[in-house]
Amino acid sequence: MTYAVQPAAWTSFDPYGCDWATDINHAYRLGQLWGETCMIWMCPDKGTPVRWCRTDSNTNAIADLVFGVGR
Repeated sequence: MTYAVQPAAWTSFDPYGCDWATDINHAYRLGQLWGETCMIWMCPDKGTPVRWCRTDSNTNAIADLVFGVGR
């Protein structure tokens, strides 16, 4: 399973415009770097990418607690 990050304003998955992440922690960090609300997509090895979660202030606070992002 792979994760991709792109602005939430983009309505559909763009495999060429997104940033690819090695894991969910990496995806949260990439989302914070965009400087706007982003959508993290879960991309299975086979099948269609799925909107997984957004990177916003609430999600970032939870990620800090769970994954230690920003520490």
